[in-house]
Amino acid sequence: MELRTLNSQDLWQMVRILKKFDIKHAASEIDPKLFKLSRFSPPMMVGDDGEMVPLPEADWTAAQKRARDIAKEAGDELLWQVVGVVINNIDKCEDDVNKLLAMGTGETVEVITSLPADDYLALIVQYVTREGFGDFFTRAASLLVKKKISANSFASAAMLAT
Repeated sequence: MELRTLNSQDLWQMVRILKKFDIKHAASEIDPKLFKLSRFSPPMMVGDDGEMVPLPEADWTAAQKRARDIAKEAGDELLWQVVGVVINNIDKCEDDVNKLLAMGTGETVEVITSLPADDYLALIVQYVTREGFGDFFTRAASLLVKKKISANSFASAAMLAT
């Protein structure tokens, strides 16, 4: 199934879903230190054309490699914490998720709910990894999250989960 480009209808449906996730409580279940630890940018160098390009990994220092490993470990832990939040709340928004997927594919909710489990999960993954989804989360989370962690951090967690 192909997904159409995100539009304003999707925005409101995603807001309905986020509201049911009780973001304030969900944010308290995620360790905010993991956001900071999970951020890693590869070391850069000036390329032949004068532009900044990633330094080949073979040229990284031991500290740079360790920083990457720490970021990966933190990102993995963050992912599991986000998955836990999703699992604890998904039953509250099953109908809304199915409607969102139906809207995005042009299918009916009945078609979406009758998909084989593998196809259904693949469609969810396709939806949350599509272009524009992370931007939506960043903006939506900034409206909904005010305590414990920043909106950008929560959005990062959502993006890591994809």
